[in-house]
Amino acid sequence: MKLIKQYKEVFILGIGGSGMSSIAKYLKQRGALVKGYDQRTSYITNLLENDGVRTYQDMDNKIYNKDVLYVISSAFKIEDTFLKNYKTKENVMTRPKFLDLLSKEVDIIGITGSHGKTSTTALIAHIFHFNNKNVSYIYGGVNSFGNIGGHFGDENYPLVLETDEAFNTFENIEIDNLLVTNIDNDHLDYYGNFFNLVKAFNEVINKVKHTVVINNDDDNLNKIQNDNLLTYGENDEVDIKIIEPNVISYQGNNYKVDSVLIGKHYLSNIAGAIAICGLYELSISEILEAISTFSGVKRRMEYIGTYNNVKFYDDYGHHPTEIKATITALKNKTSGKLFVIFQPHRFSRTRDNFQHLQESLKDADFAVVTDIYSAGEEPIPGISSKNFKGENIKYIKSLRSVPIYIKDNITSEDNVLTLGAGDVTLLGPQILKYLHD
Repeated sequence: MKLIKQYKEVFILGIGGSGMSSIAKYLKQRGALVKGYDQRTSYITNLLENDGVRTYQDMDNKIYNKDVLYVISSAFKIEDTFLKNYKTKENVMTRPKFLDLLSKEVDIIGITGSHGKTSTTALIAHIFHFNNKNVSYIYGGVNSFGNIGGHFGDENYPLVLETDEAFNTFENIEIDNLLVTNIDNDHLDYYGNFFNLVKAFNEVINKVKHTVVINNDDDNLNKIQNDNLLTYGENDEVDIKIIEPNVISYQGNNYKVDSVLIGKHYLSNIAGAIAICGLYELSISEILEAISTFSGVKRRMEYIGTYNNVKFYDDYGHHPTEIKATITALKNKTSGKLFVIFQPHRFSRTRDNFQHLQESLKDADFAVVTDIYSAGEEPIPGISSKNFKGENIKYIKSLRSVPIYIKDNITSEDNVLTLGAGDVTLLGPQILKYLHD
C-alpha cells in the first residue's frame, strides 16, 4: 500500500465538515493538490478556498482516478457517490483508515475523551507553537483567529491529533503519547452500550507506545491499570493537582493559571495539557505563559457581542455533561439572569439522553428549547423538543421567533448563550442584528 505522502492529489468527500476540513488544510500544506466536495458552501469552505483548496458542490462530472487519494467522511454513504464501484481500491478510504495510515508515518500525540478534546488539542498545539516548536496538528474546529484546525509543521516534531471515539475512529491509530480527558455516555447508537464504549477506550489506552495522561477525577479512568500513567485531578495522589479556582500543583510547586477559558472543566483540561507538554522538554513557565495567550476555539464559550450591557456567547455543547458544565461556568460569571437557547442535536441523542438534557438546563434562569437539529437522521416518533418541561424551560419552534423573545425579556447585566451542534450557532449574530436595528 502506498504511503499517504506519496499521493500528489487528494479529493475529500465532506470537505466542509470540521474534521475533514482540517485534514484538507494539513495535506495542502504538506504539498498535495487538495480538492473536495460538500453539499453547500459555508464559512468552512470559504476558509478552504482562501487557503487554495478548491471545493465543489456537485459530483456529477467526477470520475475515479487511481492516482488520486479519496478520503470519505462518515456523513457519506460511498454507495451514493461516483466511488461506489471502487470502494475496495487502496486509494479510497474512510477518515479512520486515513488516520490509521497517517499514524504509521508520523509520531502522534493523541487527545481523546467524550468532552474537551477539540479545545484541548488546540491548546496543546498552541503551547508548542508559542514556544517555537512547529508541530503539525489536526483537530475538528476553527480557532478564534478564523483558522481551520489543520497544520503541517516541522517533520522532526509530532502530529498533535484530536483522536475521536465516534465510530471507533481511534481504534487502530498508532499513538506515542495520549491524553484522555474523560469517558461519558455518548455515541451509544454506535457502541450499543456504555460497557462497549469504555472497552473501546481501554483498548486504545493499552496500545499507546509511551505515556498515557488521564483525568483521575473521572470514575471510568481512575480504575485503569497501566505502567505508564501520568495522572491529574483534585485528589492528593495525582501527579498534577488541580486547586480551584485557578491553581495547578506541579512537581511540588503551586502555580496560578492565567487563562480566558471559563470553568472548572477547562482548568481540568489545562492540567492535562500541562502534563502532555511536560513530556516534550517544555518548562512549566513556558507552558503557563503560552496558556495565558490562548484565546480559545470557535464555538467553545465564544464571545459573540454585546447589546446594552448584555453579553452573547455561543457554544457547541450538545451532550448533558457539556451543557451542564458550560451553563454552570457562565452562570458563575453572570451578574443578572442567564438565558440559554438550546437546540437539541439528533433525534437519537435526544431520545437516549432526554432526562439528563432536561436536567442540565435547570441551572439557567431561562432556557429556550428549539426544534431538534436532525443532522441527517430521520425523525423518531414521540421524540420532540415539545417534550422538554420545567419552570424555566420554554419551547419555541422556530429559531426566527427567538430574537423577539430575547428582546422582550433581557435587561442589563444578563448573559445570553446559544447552545448546540447544529445551526443554532447562526442565531447569536442574528439576535444582535435584530436588537441593533
